[in-house]
Amino acid sequence: MTRFRDELQLIAAQAPEVDLAERAVRGARRRKAATFGSAVASLVATALTATVLIIAPGDATMSGKIADVLPASGVDPAAYAYYDFCGRRWDPRKNTRTFGQECAQWRLVTSTGGSFRMPEALSVYTEQTPDNYMNTGGPLTISSDGKRVAYYSEKDQKFAVRDLADGRIWLTPQTVTRETMVKNGMVLVLSPDGRFLGLAGRTNSVVDMETGQVTEIPEGWHVRRIGNGGSPVVVSDDEDRLGLFDGGKVTPSNKSAQEVSELSADGRTLAYLDGEEIKDNVVTRGVDAIVTLDATTGKVLSKAKFTDVPKDLRFPRIGGWQSPTEVVISYIRKDSSWVRDKGGVPTQGEVTYALDVNTGRVRKLAEYTYKAWAGDLSLPGF
Repeated sequence: MTRFRDELQLIAAQAPEVDLAERAVRGARRRKAATFGSAVASLVATALTATVLIIAPGDATMSGKIADVLPASGVDPAAYAYYDFCGRRWDPRKNTRTFGQECAQWRLVTSTGGSFRMPEALSVYTEQTPDNYMNTGGPLTISSDGKRVAYYSEKDQKFAVRDLADGRIWLTPQTVTRETMVKNGMVLVLSPDGRFLGLAGRTNSVVDMETGQVTEIPEGWHVRRIGNGGSPVVVSDDEDRLGLFDGGKVTPSNKSAQEVSELSADGRTLAYLDGEEIKDNVVTRGVDAIVTLDATTGKVLSKAKFTDVPKDLRFPRIGGWQSPTEVVISYIRKDSSWVRDKGGVPTQGEVTYALDVNTGRVRKLAEYTYKAWAGDLSLPGF
């Protein structure tokens, strides 16, 4: 069971057929092909006719309506990005070519409420088949500070990182065809400052986007997190065993984790979710603890059981650091599953919490909801 499995499972949670979750697990084991911002993993979206609402504690509300193309520069930091299959029903067993239009593009919502579509970023694949229906969208990842966005540029057949404020765009030296993307998928990992881009999939490397330098990751290992300045680089194998990549080689640890946080500001501390047990594709015990370790030594620093986490929330993910002692975790809302209101468009959504790594205390940050049959979301640092 791997992170790739989780990302496909997250897609399954948004899909319209009851049996997709089980098929997603089987498919992930077959293909190992999935995206940190494409969920993989992952959801604040809205139907085109709706208003985006982010409701946070203290009655703080931010709203914005769908606007036009992302300006060439002068864009405020991103709050999230999403697509929603144009708000229409999505049948994974049929070709979705009808979604290859403006309303299916990735849309970026800024911290000040602006909302812009990104035609240069591949969103929905239109080559869906019965055997390849879970690989639904091109990846898009937002740096934890919201200032840079990574995505697949179909025009250039390369991965791109765009600085929202000054408009600069850097392209990876590697060329990856759309056909390869559709067949294999790709996970994108940005360093917190957005300078270094990790590619995890058939291609495994770390790219310094400002210089074009490519560092290849040894076979069998995938990039999980990258520190500012390009170091340290945390990797994992197909069994989710963590390792540290340095000097051209990987030093494995004896720790395994499906979900790991970004590295802390000091570049050393890594947090991961622990406690899940799975037997025969069935979760027999859910995630219930947070562990931190020194990424450079592998030494466990702390472990704490969660407190007061709602039991009806599923598929936890972990992102960046809310404070020196808190990481952000995210859950799909209970009503984001395939359980639909009779005759109505389902409500998708996600809830974020700050989780104290020392005490296990959980406090709610925000809840996101939208009406759509299926969709995808990218949050900064996830």
